[in-house]
Amino acid sequence: MKISIMGIDYDELLSGKALAEMGNEVTYVSHDNKRIANIKRGYYNVDEAMIIKSLNPDYSIDFTANIKAALSNSNMCFISEGITGDSSEKLENILQVAKDIGANMTSHMFIVDRSSLEVSVRDKIKETIEEELTKRNVKLTFELISNPNFLKA
Repeated sequence: MKISIMGIDYDELLSGKALAEMGNEVTYVSHDNKRIANIKRGYYNVDEAMIIKSLNPDYSIDFTANIKAALSNSNMCFISEGITGDSSEKLENILQVAKDIGANMTSHMFIVDRSSLEVSVRDKIKETIEEELTKRNVKLTFELISNPNFLKA
């Protein structure tokens, strides 16, 4: 399975590593080009170092800022970017990621919302993705799954 993880933090690195160990192709995506470049050059914080250094080179794991390439043929996408901070900031970030997903997905997808915001946010995410698909005049389907970050995947 091809899995995109929108956002890079300690919890998502652990989740992605576990998914890769099960044979999935995992791509971490961040809007922050500098962060991606730093990770690829070996610069990351102390907490992340242990995980990144333990990644088996045989696993299919990549880091990119290219959302379109990451979502191309992905079967599953985790919304994890921007899920920290105050509630209004979280919502804005999550809806931007939802917009990016709708604008770039190419096939049926399972979309996993990792935020811990109220349940009504799920409807806003769904509407945002559907709006982007409508703008593109494509009829793709998706399943939206809620798996808050405090429930480890």
